[in-house]
Amino acid sequence: MAHDLASMILRSSLGALGHHRSSCTKCRRTPLAGELLHVFGSGEVLCSLCLAELPEEKRSPLRSERVHAAERRLSVMPRAA
Repeated sequence: MAHDLASMILRSSLGALGHHRSSCTKCRRTPLAGELLHVFGSGEVLCSLCLAELPEEKRSPLRSERVHAAERRLSVMPRAA
C-alpha cells in the first residue's frame, strides 16, 4: 500500500510540472529542485553534469538558473497545536 501511494504521488508531481518544465538539451534529464541549469547564447540549456563534460574554454554560459520546486510560491501556515 505504501508503494502504491508513493507511485501515485510521484505521478501526480510529474504531471503537475507540465510541458513547460526545463530539461537539459544534451541528456534530456529534468533536474531536481535546487540544481542549476546553464543557458548558452545558442539556446542550449545544460545541466551541471553535462556542463562539466565540456572543455574549459566552452564553459561560459550566458546565465545560470536555479530550478525551483514549484511554479508558484509555497505558503507557510502556522499549525494548530
